[in-house]
Amino acid sequence: MKRHLLLPTIAALGVTLPAFATLTYTCDSNIDSTQSGTCAALQGVTVAGVYNGIFGNSITSNVYVKYAPIGAYGESFFNVTPVPYSVYYAALLAKDPAAAATLTPADPLFTYGNTDQQIDITPALASALGITYGGANTAGVLSDGMTSCAIGVTPNCYSGLIEISNGSTYDYPASPADSVSGLDFYGIVEHETDETLGTISCIGTNGSSQPYDQCTPNNDPNAIVTDAAPGDLFRYASAGTRSFLNAANGSNAYFSSDGGVTLMAYYINSPNNGDYGDFDFALDGSVALVQDAAASYGTLDISTDGPGGTPGPEVALLNAAGFNTVPEPGSMGLLGASLAVLTIAGIRRRRN
Repeated sequence: MKRHLLLPTIAALGVTLPAFATLTYTCDSNIDSTQSGTCAALQGVTVAGVYNGIFGNSITSNVYVKYAPIGAYGESFFNVTPVPYSVYYAALLAKDPAAAATLTPADPLFTYGNTDQQIDITPALASALGITYGGANTAGVLSDGMTSCAIGVTPNCYSGLIEISNGSTYDYPASPADSVSGLDFYGIVEHETDETLGTISCIGTNGSSQPYDQCTPNNDPNAIVTDAAPGDLFRYASAGTRSFLNAANGSNAYFSSDGGVTLMAYYINSPNNGDYGDFDFALDGSVALVQDAAASYGTLDISTDGPGGTPGPEVALLNAAGFNTVPEPGSMGLLGASLAVLTIAGIRRRRN
């Protein structure tokens, strides 16, 4: 679940530099209550170290993490700021020409026929791309997840909030390589972290032709949104053909960083069946990924959930959106062809 609060006053503050330089976590006091050392593991090699090792200092994000009485295993809360497609494209092209190679300089008007395509970006992604349009990289949230604030100005202002259900039992692997048989706490945190960084979709899951649940204030069901998220630019029905609810409902959609040529992971593409920014295990068929809509039993980590223990498609998605991998990506496009040959057993549960 994502709840976004965009206040006009944020844009007027003119702050462009966040107060952190890599991915960090701030833990609620209840985080170590179940398993001692959980917060230190989040901050260390188990989670933050994974992202910082892959993306270096292209991530500038401080995420608040806490247990909460929620129905899903994990939820994330953060602001998004709409920026013109031309602003996003220019920033991505300047930062990573390879990532922008499959996009067009002109506004594609690819979603709902609007004439002023907006791309909704998170503060972490805005910071990575150097986008300051509308105060994009300053629109943070407080630890309640509902109150907007200015990163670098308002005390205790975060680029995102992650809530983990306090009604579930988890395993806490000591490192990303440790095997577990239960629900991997850190894998769930990684799933929600990806979304605070910017892997969301603006395509709605309410069965209508208009989205509402990921890119509107407070999930307002009455809001009509014609924006897209960066991930939507890499969502395909076939090579060269993007997939959106009003044009591709009922068909498959998949993530591809090369114009739809290489299928890297299937997306959720069914109304009322999870976030459209999540991957669809049922279609991938055999391999469990961090960004699956359903939580898996067993160890999950973006650095190893690809074929043969290689980095998974989440890494390629974040790189395509605007976070540079270190070193530069080489053969990420080879992931998709191998997804179907891997096998993994386990019980899966819904993650909202």
